[in-house]
Amino acid sequence: FWKVAGGLLILLICCINMYFVVAYVMSLHNLGLYIGAAVLSVIYLSFVAYLTWLCLIALGASFLACGNTVSVTRTLHLEQPPSHPPK
Repeated sequence: FWKVAGGLLILLICCINMYFVVAYVMSLHNLGLYIGAAVLSVIYLSFVAYLTWLCLIALGASFLACGNTVSVTRTLHLEQPPSHPPK
């Protein structure tokens, strides 16, 4: 429950921040600022999506992990005895 509530709270905060950025840029009436804000918004939202993806994987959603992953806790190193005894 707390993980979901925390995720929803973060989503709400991000949406409020984006609303204030859009409202501020629209009040400036400048096409260059519109384009700059749009590009930065796409970059910001992509970064937030990437962090969300990684957090979900860390919380146990292993089906989201693409490619080969290695679990450090499950790695076993076996010592092999020497092929011949030292002299």
